[in-house]
Amino acid sequence: MGVAHEVDNHLSVVIGFSEIIQISVSNEQKVISSAGKILSAGERIATLIKQYSQYVRPHSLERDFFNPGDMIPELLLFSRYDLGRGGCIVNPPASYPPGRLHGDRRDIGLAFLALLFNGAEAMAEKGGELSIGASREAGEWVFSISDQGLGIPPGLEEKVFEEGFTTRTESFRTGMGLPVARHIIEGAEGTLRLENASGGGCVATIRLPAAVPGNAVTSKG
Repeated sequence: MGVAHEVDNHLSVVIGFSEIIQISVSNEQKVISSAGKILSAGERIATLIKQYSQYVRPHSLERDFFNPGDMIPELLLFSRYDLGRGGCIVNPPASYPPGRLHGDRRDIGLAFLALLFNGAEAMAEKGGELSIGASREAGEWVFSISDQGLGIPPGLEEKVFEEGFTTRTESFRTGMGLPVARHIIEGAEGTLRLENASGGGCVATIRLPAAVPGNAVTSKG
């Protein structure tokens, strides 16, 4: 988190002096306009740093009620560039049903990030669409993350969740993303399943109990 702190410090200088320029040159419209663009870009970067820091900063488990329709756009705000570097096009949910989840928002967000990057990496060689779905059924939230990669080799549907196992050949792949994602989801009383899609690619399905009125969570029986 030291890097984020340093960036934020320097960014405060950029934003601060942009505001001073706007105030100081009241009759120079072109300068005012340019300063406004710098200020707008600086404020956007500040938002990205804030959202990034929220999810990656070490923290104790904090269960709370939150709206998935707020969490997913935040995750895409600071991860979209990295997700798209291999030609991946991200399709967020068209809409979100009403309702909330109960759990550690940051941990669940990290599980989603692991699955998003897993899907993007599966398409790194040729690109494709990474589609996110969100729905409600029978007291549960159901999320899907679908890619257009090569899919899971036969017989490895569960093995991919073993710590240290990876189908990638690069030395920096640790094989920890999927195991950690499942650990987080199961810790929130949910399930995570990976399977090949009928039309090609892979689908990750996350099921989490929906929060219900009265500060409770639906029981899974």
